[in-house]
Amino acid sequence: MGSAARRQLQIVPKKQFLVSPSERPPLISRLWKFVRTCVDFLVLVVITFASLTVWFVGESRDRHWAVLSFIDTVELHSLDARFRVRGARPPDSRIAIVGIDDLSLQKFGSYPIARNQYAKLIDQLSAGGAKVIALDMTFPLPEKNSAVESLKNLETQIEPNRVQRTKLREIERTSDNDAVLAASMKRANNVILGHFFLDQTQAKSMDEKRSEEYFNIIWARPFPQIQKFSSGRNFEVARAWSLAHGDIGYGIESNMKVIAEAAKSYGFFDMDSDADGAFRRAVLIMRYRDRDFFPSLDIQAVREYENIPDQDVAGKMSENGLEEIQLGSHKIKTRHDGTAFINYAGPYRTYQHYSMADVVQGTVPSSVFKGKIVLVGYTAKAVADLRPTPFQHSDYMGVEIHANIIDNILHSSDPARGFLKRGVIEEIVTAACILLFGLGLGYWFRRSKPLYATFSAAAVLLLFGTSVYIGFVRFGIWFSFVIPAAVLVMVYGTETSFRLRVEERERRTVRETFSRYVSPDVIHLIEGDPRRYLKAGGENKELSIMFCDIRSFTTLSEDLTPDELVSLLNEHLGKMTEAILKNWGTLDKYIGDAVMAFWGSPYPQKDHAMLACKAALEMRSALKELNQKWQTEGKKQLAIGIGISTGFVNVGNMGSIQRFAWTVMGDNVNLASRLEGMTKEYKVQCVVSEFTFAQIKDHFVCRELDRIRVKGKMRPVCIYELLALAKDAPLYSDLLARFGVALAAYRRQDWAQAIWSFDELLSIYPEDGPSAVLLERSREFQSVKPVPQWDGVLCHESQVIRGRLLRPIPQPLGRILHRY
Repeated sequence: MGSAARRQLQIVPKKQFLVSPSERPPLISRLWKFVRTCVDFLVLVVITFASLTVWFVGESRDRHWAVLSFIDTVELHSLDARFRVRGARPPDSRIAIVGIDDLSLQKFGSYPIARNQYAKLIDQLSAGGAKVIALDMTFPLPEKNSAVESLKNLETQIEPNRVQRTKLREIERTSDNDAVLAASMKRANNVILGHFFLDQTQAKSMDEKRSEEYFNIIWARPFPQIQKFSSGRNFEVARAWSLAHGDIGYGIESNMKVIAEAAKSYGFFDMDSDADGAFRRAVLIMRYRDRDFFPSLDIQAVREYENIPDQDVAGKMSENGLEEIQLGSHKIKTRHDGTAFINYAGPYRTYQHYSMADVVQGTVPSSVFKGKIVLVGYTAKAVADLRPTPFQHSDYMGVEIHANIIDNILHSSDPARGFLKRGVIEEIVTAACILLFGLGLGYWFRRSKPLYATFSAAAVLLLFGTSVYIGFVRFGIWFSFVIPAAVLVMVYGTETSFRLRVEERERRTVRETFSRYVSPDVIHLIEGDPRRYLKAGGENKELSIMFCDIRSFTTLSEDLTPDELVSLLNEHLGKMTEAILKNWGTLDKYIGDAVMAFWGSPYPQKDHAMLACKAALEMRSALKELNQKWQTEGKKQLAIGIGISTGFVNVGNMGSIQRFAWTVMGDNVNLASRLEGMTKEYKVQCVVSEFTFAQIKDHFVCRELDRIRVKGKMRPVCIYELLALAKDAPLYSDLLARFGVALAAYRRQDWAQAIWSFDELLSIYPEDGPSAVLLERSREFQSVKPVPQWDGVLCHESQVIRGRLLRPIPQPLGRILHRY
């Protein structure tokens, strides 16, 4: 309920229920209500902008406040809920996982597995046609091999001859599992080796020399290009990356030189977890110290899989940080820190898993890996490569996270399967929702009744939640849910509790005061705006008025019993009323078998004429269905006439001190009633005035029928038949064209041409009522000419056609025109 409405809810004497427009509440009451309004608005502003501030600060990486960390965690859990509700989606079949599972540890011995077994695995995968083999593991130190050490000790002790020394060296070479693995990788020529970049604390414990040695190897395969994003301002890439909190490595958990040199390419597999420890972001690019940028294992896997050359790989950097990564045909929108939100395909084992033992021993045919990206990693729980994810807070292995990231990259052009989008546009939408829920809905809650406010809040919350979920599932968009929803709930709770007691008391006062004087159906209108709805005489307003009547109802009622008549009438009026209310009409009253309705009040409607005509067409269709039903039941069938006119009328409370009703009065009401009667004269179902036609002509098919002059009016009115919606215009084009030619001849008083045209039209459309009426009229005019001053207008009150009569009408013409 609005403040204007609240100002009017004063306790009045029970017989003084018509409030004068000149009356005003006392000054103190007006000031108090103004203060209340200001306080209400101030509360909305505080809630809204406090929420905006919390959300804006929470979007940054620096969350020092516990409340921000809590809100961020709740939002992350809401994202997890979206994943779980959505469930698993089909994974990319080009990705396979070979897991070093518990079975493999049992078959090949305890962890770590001998590296010659990895060599056998790579040989099997390569033989099967695997396109890319990505190793989610490192080989930092030489494998301890007691056989090789024993051979070296033997060589120093027995001083072998040249042949023996050669033989010993050959045995050492074939027993050196590091060399065996390196040889296998060289033969395959498609192995991507993984490594960790370390932070400053971790880097202190690493061998600097070994890290530098490994860096010199991977230095040949950095991220190909870092391009400055056009912003019109010069900036340093390193500083922009640092300000964006991009990951920087200060050390490397490296691989052995002999193994590293055998790899086709390299990629890091660092991952960043969120505050709750779950992994929701993919780190796609990192900077190593101040030297260069390097790609992730997942980026390199896709790059090698699609043979993307260096010139087609670039990171677009702005002064705010990384904007996007161009990877061949894939354009990946990233966060400024080089991460992207992973769109998980499903829970653990959504992707196809194979045991390493089964692959090495040939239990799994190597051909199943043909043309695929094969990820090799630990899946045994004993190794504990467990990572919490949105689907599972435990038992989700890191190697499958890489499978999800690669899947997202491969499907970067598919919104539902690429990385989740949470950029500037999404942030603008979130901010707009906070403002809308805080100020817009707050204003609505303040003006509406508590029950409506409750339904509105629930509906908007449901709609918002549904929209957030659909955006997530179908478009891969992560809209913030928690803060906008919290704003909505807080504003609703604050506004509702602030005014519930006062407004409920006022509502009871209105009901107790006016329920004995007015119909219960309009009490809710009085409560909403007492000054408007209790004003004597209402207001002058443009509306569209409809009258609908049953043809020959008196004759019909004579053939039916009272019960049959009531049943038939109730069913008919029910359908007619349903069509009116469906199109936002106001049912004024039933007048026997007739229905009166209007559009444009009390609900303001700019398209009231269109709604009235749409209702008329639906009433016609509903009657057709009823007649078909009644025909099958052996009952009487009905015909109706509908008249519609648009114009200014007086709308409001009309009646006596004991009872009044919300209704309309005026010349346009009388015109609508007379138009309903004209449907019988012209043998049509619906007639509209020229004023209605002017507002609907672009949306409906109408036919000009005649010009009439109603009783008490000198100005003639052009009337039209309402035929159909504009989309059905082709069905009526021939009829309208022929009728237009005939009507033009009729108005020129070319009776012979008019008779011929109407006669020809009826031969094609034998049931066209207006053509039959004007044909008979033309024949009669051909016999008895009208007065010379006749202007073609049907004067309704005397049922004769005339202009300004300057001489008496011949008696035969009066007889001829009696039926008109």
